[in-house]
Amino acid sequence: MKKNLHFILPMIFMLMVFSLPLVVSAQGQWRGIVVCGNTSGGNQGLDSQPCTFNDIINQVKVVIDFALFKIAAPLAAVMFAYAGFLYVTNRGNESQIKQAHEIFWNVFIGLVIALAAWLTMNFILTFFLGQDSAFNFLR
Repeated sequence: MKKNLHFILPMIFMLMVFSLPLVVSAQGQWRGIVVCGNTSGGNQGLDSQPCTFNDIINQVKVVIDFALFKIAAPLAAVMFAYAGFLYVTNRGNESQIKQAHEIFWNVFIGLVIALAAWLTMNFILTFFLGQDSAFNFLR
């Protein structure tokens, strides 16, 4: 039974990994991380005009959103899961409990700092550089 389990669990994991994009419709149209200036072949719906200053500001927002929501948040979830695994499997080992608590705390603080930075950046871009903002000094 244990020998079969070593074969079945990786197969279930691979099935879940390869079927997940179908379930969440991740194969849909994604504009990518570059928002303008795509003058190479295969225009794929992107602007073929050169980038303006507003496009560069929008590009900064897209890159920061990508880094925070597509990289940092899933990485934080994995680290929370790892710390939880350490906490559950400690078997009375006090150093492993301490390590799990440190991981939980460090990931939480890092996520709070990243979200605060995103909130500040989003406020500045929306309030001072937004198209409908009364304080837009670029008009």
